[in-house]
Amino acid sequence: MGPAKTTLIDLSVLRRGVFTQETHIQRKITWANREFLVETAEWEPKPLPEDLWLRRQVDCLPTIVRLAREGRIVLYSYSELDFEEMRASRGMAGTFGDLFSGVEIKKCQPAANRSRFRKNIDFGYYLKKEELLEFCDFLLQLPESLLQQTPEIWATLPTSEQENLLQIRLFKLLSLHLARTHYPDAFHLWTAEINGLDYFLMMDKKFPNALQNRRDLDLHCRVVSPDDLLKALEISERDPYPDDNRPPRNA
Repeated sequence: MGPAKTTLIDLSVLRRGVFTQETHIQRKITWANREFLVETAEWEPKPLPEDLWLRRQVDCLPTIVRLAREGRIVLYSYSELDFEEMRASRGMAGTFGDLFSGVEIKKCQPAANRSRFRKNIDFGYYLKKEELLEFCDFLLQLPESLLQQTPEIWATLPTSEQENLLQIRLFKLLSLHLARTHYPDAFHLWTAEINGLDYFLMMDKKFPNALQNRRDLDLHCRVVSPDDLLKALEISERDPYPDDNRPPRNA
């Protein structure tokens, strides 16, 4: 077995890792010789996706979680994906029915730290999707040598971020021909690439399809679906959902 493969994990994967949903039912109870109807919360499995491609990706998640627990793959996230998760409130993350509960997800540094440029002390500002899109617009319009010619900004950046911004052409190449809505995906991939990660794991067809046949891109990091990842690792078996992760009734 070779070294562990490093993988930036997208929110689209983590969200699908929560395979239960809360439901409310009415029950009859007797109290002091009287009957009452009370509403109680229970947990039930989410319905499987109707889309066959998406269902195949969901079926891969228990295997990916096991590989992460065994240390055969190492999962990563970073600040911008954390902001997306906070904004999305991805179901019951970390509770009943979350496959990724207790799985270590390490942190890597963003290719460019938005807070160094925006200087906004309102935390809610960084949770807004439009603000990330505007930051991507700013980076895409930024002349490659401008920051170096602006010492009052350049000198405040850590050496690692200076090196990343010297490679801003890669982000511009990744974003070329993309719809603006995919700029954050390009930013995530740029971050995974400059951190030397092997894979960017996501459940999306449009973004990887847009990068196919791009001969101007020479990337170490591959954009993969869960199914693609297991194929790359030459793993054909698929683990079932673990019984101990199934939600108790009447939680």
